[in-house]
Amino acid sequence: MKKRFGIRTRFIVILVFITLVPLLITGYILTKINEQSIKLQTKEFQLSISVQLTELTHSILNNSCSELNEIAQILNDTTLTTDQVIRLTTYKVSNSKNLDYINIHNIDGNFIDSLILSGTELGSYVTEQISADNIERIRKSGCIPGKFFFRDGKVFLQIFKAWRSDSKLLGYFQVLTEITGLSSQLEKIIHNRSFPRFDSAFIMDKNFKVIANSDWTGAPVEQNLKDNKMFRDIFENRSIPSRKIGIAFDHNDGEAKWLVNINTISRFNWIIVTLQKKEKAYESLYSLQKKIILLAIIFIVLAVIAGALIGGHLSAPILKIAQGARIFAENNFKHRIKNVRPGDEIGEVADAFNFLGKSLEEYDARIKKEVAIRSDLSRYLTPELVESVIERKADLSLGGKKAKVAVLFADIAGFTSISESRPPEQVVSILNELFTILTGIIFRNNGMIDKFIGDSVMALFGIPDSAEDAPDNAVKTAKEMITWLEVGNKKWRKELGINIELSIAINYGEAIIGNIGSESRMEFTAIGDMINKAAKIEKIALGDQILITEEVYERLNNKDGLRPIGEFKLPGHEENAKLFEVL
Repeated sequence: MKKRFGIRTRFIVILVFITLVPLLITGYILTKINEQSIKLQTKEFQLSISVQLTELTHSILNNSCSELNEIAQILNDTTLTTDQVIRLTTYKVSNSKNLDYINIHNIDGNFIDSLILSGTELGSYVTEQISADNIERIRKSGCIPGKFFFRDGKVFLQIFKAWRSDSKLLGYFQVLTEITGLSSQLEKIIHNRSFPRFDSAFIMDKNFKVIANSDWTGAPVEQNLKDNKMFRDIFENRSIPSRKIGIAFDHNDGEAKWLVNINTISRFNWIIVTLQKKEKAYESLYSLQKKIILLAIIFIVLAVIAGALIGGHLSAPILKIAQGARIFAENNFKHRIKNVRPGDEIGEVADAFNFLGKSLEEYDARIKKEVAIRSDLSRYLTPELVESVIERKADLSLGGKKAKVAVLFADIAGFTSISESRPPEQVVSILNELFTILTGIIFRNNGMIDKFIGDSVMALFGIPDSAEDAPDNAVKTAKEMITWLEVGNKKWRKELGINIELSIAINYGEAIIGNIGSESRMEFTAIGDMINKAAKIEKIALGDQILITEEVYERLNNKDGLRPIGEFKLPGHEENAKLFEVL
């Protein structure tokens, strides 16, 4: 049997459940709110970085384009001599914070001339021919950014500007402007914040080449972030966000867990990547979780102590009642439950249990008495008749009533010679064995033993209530008796050298059934002419022969295996008896 948890254990579990569930739900809600707050702050800061860098890069581009407009005005001024134009443009370039080198191209993008400071070596980084794609972009936007280059620890950005005079396109300017300061600006933006603090940030072009990073330590190397394992894992299955749309996600590189934010500077087609260790970002969240776990442990300990004390107080009297139930199960109904606190529900249960014990004790006495009666009656009556007597449906008082019944007489043919040649104890043993089997057959077919008369037995069918199938049951009983004798005789012939045959007669009709005798000694039996008639027919029957009267024959449902054998004159009866043999 599967062992169940006791009341004390269940009470502890319930208290723990009641204590922990609200705490866990509250902790879960607070954790989610905290987590969302951290993610929102991170996203807001990342957006702030993107805005600041966008403003910075746009400022570089706009300032460069503005200075190129001034140079274009000098070149377009027809009042100036060639020498004056050269001096003025040289002066502008040398004093510019944004322009380090200027190439001039015609409207087809072909190189015409250069405006360069003496001693510079940046010419090799400036394209001789402007591509058709860039020409198209320049004509649409007027001033556009191009590629970037590394040189002597510095970073330079290409800028293309249309050269116009009175709205007429004369050619294009191609310049290089230094943007090394982007890394220091990025480092200030990232590390000058107390919270949330980013670990590092990168600016790269659409091909993932690094332009600037917050960890600038001298000359940067021209590297591709996709060559780095961490960034290769980040970008392998992710597309770069579209313009003005950022994405944020978690990444695990096997050594640490990171919060990754990606945004774009759309005008330059640059990508901004910020990295933050999740452990550092969620430090306050983890602290909150630790506090919740500590509170949960404290509450569990308190719940276990309270549950053990209260549960023990409740379970002690219940265990006494359970012990009493086990004693009752051992049929000791005299046991009573004592020392259980009165006045509450458990006390009421104990009182009810004691009352039950008293009732069971009385009921047990009645049952034992009834079992004794039932055992005695079952030796003579069918189980149905025994139940009728026990339930008072059949009256055991003196008197009787008329009823339609079937009667069967079965007598051992030639038993006198057997009894005279055998010891008395052997004769009794044979009779007891035979009558035990015959009784079982009679009871099995709803019959009752009326009496044993020497070596014969009288059985009634249709008792205590008249039954339409009484004749069928009587004939069936007779057939089974003859059939069983075939088996029994094999044993007796082998062990005793005898062969027993039964002469059987069956009649059906109205008889008086009831208790006959005195108040002190009575017998339940049936009397009447039809009983006498059956007894006389049995005297006519031969060994292993079954004879039935016409009254039985007429009421049988199945008349197969029956044959008439004629009419017989019975002593004391005026009319002849028409008899049939059951084959």
